[in-house]
Amino acid sequence: MMRLQSIPEKAFEVAGSVVGFSGSVFIALQIRAELASTATSISPVFILGFLLNYTFWILYGIRFRRVAVWLVNAVAAVFQAGLLVLVLIKTGSVSGISVWCRGP
Repeated sequence: MMRLQSIPEKAFEVAGSVVGFSGSVFIALQIRAELASTATSISPVFILGFLLNYTFWILYGIRFRRVAVWLVNAVAAVFQAGLLVLVLIKTGSVSGISVWCRGP
């Protein structure tokens, strides 16, 4: 435990930001895969669970003034919300927009 305490706080902020943003890259890749396919195998409830998790960490980061926490989770939440909308459209849960997703 003493080794961790010897690492500067700023180093953890930078490392946390890098790891956090890399998580957003994976969500973006999933969005790309969803756009390339006609069906989805992802549950909207699963996506919503992660969206709620990201929302909590945004609030936590704001409360404790940790930019690395709220910023990376805000980016992830935006991507996750986009993924949720895309999956809802594909499953027909948002029928009014489903025509837009499928095209002519």
